[in-house]
Amino acid sequence: MEKMILADKTELEIQAGGSLGANVVVVPDFADLKTVAEALTKEGNLKTVQYKTDEQVTGEYTDMKLETPLFKTVDYTKEKKVIATFGIREKTELEKEVDGIKAQQVAQDGAILDLAGLVGGEV
Repeated sequence: MEKMILADKTELEIQAGGSLGANVVVVPDFADLKTVAEALTKEGNLKTVQYKTDEQVTGEYTDMKLETPLFKTVDYTKEKKVIATFGIREKTELEKEVDGIKAQQVAQDGAILDLAGLVGGEV
């Protein structure tokens, strides 16, 4: 069995023979596909991604990004289950820099609010 394990330890069962750009999941129905979508789009969940075959790690990646559209293909199997393909890729250097700037801005905004509270007499 192939698995993709996301940063929050969510495990997605994927079909063998896929690639980063073409991961294939099979789920019982469309409601389960929503669960897959939520796991993939959860903030920070693609920071680390691990692939396993049975219990052996076959790949480890960091700073990944979900490709768009979210699902490249969605169809039914012969057994009337939902089969969908999605892709991930490594973030570009520019995307990594933007993430770093955003994180610094959040910290700076917090420091400014703290300083404003001190100057304004609030602690």
